[in-house]
Amino acid sequence: VGLSTVIAIQGNKVFPGLGDWYLGKTGFKSQQTSEPADHDRPDNLWAPVDQERDYGAHGAFDDEARKKSWQLWANTHRGLVSLVASGVVGAIAASLLWRK
Repeated sequence: VGLSTVIAIQGNKVFPGLGDWYLGKTGFKSQQTSEPADHDRPDNLWAPVDQERDYGAHGAFDDEARKKSWQLWANTHRGLVSLVASGVVGAIAASLLWRK
């Protein structure tokens, strides 16, 4: 969730089939790894792997995770973002009109 999601949603409005085509070509391979699977790893076929302890959403991408999402902040503060954007546009318009 973040900028890549916004890009996908907005891109789907302009080129509706492009994302599906791209994922059809690259989606499966991009989810694979060259590392061999651990044969002794627990599985979650009949019960949760973390039934004894909830480890949360952690895994191979922990190093890439961010503590804060500016996109989430902007989505949850739309009124403030709209107010600031309107002020900036108004200030630019006023400065352009003031020059004439």
